[in-house]
Amino acid sequence: MRRIYLEFFFSLIIVFVTSIVTYVGLVSKVTDDHDAIFLARQADGLVDILDVIEATSGTSIALEALDKYIEKVEFVLETYQAEALPDQVSAYFNQVNRPLDVFYDHDDKLWFHLADKDTFYAMQENTDSPLHIAIAFEDNLLIAFLCGGFAVYSFFMVWFLSRRVRALERTTLQFAGGDLNARASIRSHQRVGSLNRTFNHMADRIANLVSSSRALTNAVAHELRTPVFRIQWQAELLSESALDNKQQQKVASIIEDTDEMASLVDELLYLARVDHPNTLFTPQTLEASVWMKEQWPRWQTLSTKSMSLDAPQDLPRVEADPHLLKRVITNLIGNAEKYATSQIAVRVYCEDTQLVIAVHDDGEGVESSHWPFIFDAFYSADRSRDKKRSGYGLGLAIVKQIVIRHGGHVEIDHSDLGGACFRVILPLQT
Repeated sequence: MRRIYLEFFFSLIIVFVTSIVTYVGLVSKVTDDHDAIFLARQADGLVDILDVIEATSGTSIALEALDKYIEKVEFVLETYQAEALPDQVSAYFNQVNRPLDVFYDHDDKLWFHLADKDTFYAMQENTDSPLHIAIAFEDNLLIAFLCGGFAVYSFFMVWFLSRRVRALERTTLQFAGGDLNARASIRSHQRVGSLNRTFNHMADRIANLVSSSRALTNAVAHELRTPVFRIQWQAELLSESALDNKQQQKVASIIEDTDEMASLVDELLYLARVDHPNTLFTPQTLEASVWMKEQWPRWQTLSTKSMSLDAPQDLPRVEADPHLLKRVITNLIGNAEKYATSQIAVRVYCEDTQLVIAVHDDGEGVESSHWPFIFDAFYSADRSRDKKRSGYGLGLAIVKQIVIRHGGHVEIDHSDLGGACFRVILPLQT
């Protein structure tokens, strides 16, 4: 907001100054400067009065009247001889048909003479006098008020717009967080031009696409379940028949493939469930250390590698759905089991106001070029690996969706064991 405010404020200043400069330029070049003409005529009228006084009462009385005028308006009067005049002034008064008997130079100094054409007088404001100091102060005060007015106007305008933009931003974050029903308000006091309607149109299109994709995935997975089960059941019956070794191997391969397909269907259905905003989500307050140690014996059965758990007793409580969180850690340990050489380590610790669950392995690790996509569905960091080892790329996608439902996020990094480190970061209970 600060940057927008400064940009808006300085834009107003630039527009104002540009307008003033343009106005002055147009007045001076396109039309006559009538303010200057008025001042010159006013001064010429003063000199005419002095000429009348000098003609009727003498030069001394005229000069005395001039001194009184100078004292009243708090000006400074200087006397020059004709030969000491500046070139510009001398050139003007040497004109035969000059329009006025007074001349303003570039310093706004008024030049004139009385009956004695060899003696000239120069009159200008006394900038040190109280009157002209007060006038200058008021001029500066006007500029200060203008700048202050621009600042206040900019603040309220930016605040007014930013309030609407922030409301739209909150809706955008809700939509990005999986709430496909989130829409921006189109009320006149809340919308930002046509941006809210455009966002809602985009959100409708995306929601329809996502819903169609989810429905298709769900339908395909459900429809596949029955034929896969039939093939699996018939293959198991066939394996109990009198077959030679070659036939037994073929049947065993069919059973193995159907097991993988059944597993893929289950993963697809689970991913569709956790990705749906209306899926049952029942968070509970968990004692992180106690809960992890209670589940640890079960997780140890998932791997044949050496496994270790580091969960200090003083870990704080965390708000989480225990069934979903169990699935997260189960998937991460299962993923580590596929690539670890001999060791898997689970470490739980606090980082600022977050609880971190990190799963390390001592495998080959994952190249950093794959990190932005590793949690995407069906993505595999090594396309050449067989599915028995690398899976179908759904386990980590499920992890990501569950953690997002908890208001957290997932990360991948290099492990100090030499392999990969997958981190689940959850907000702590406040």
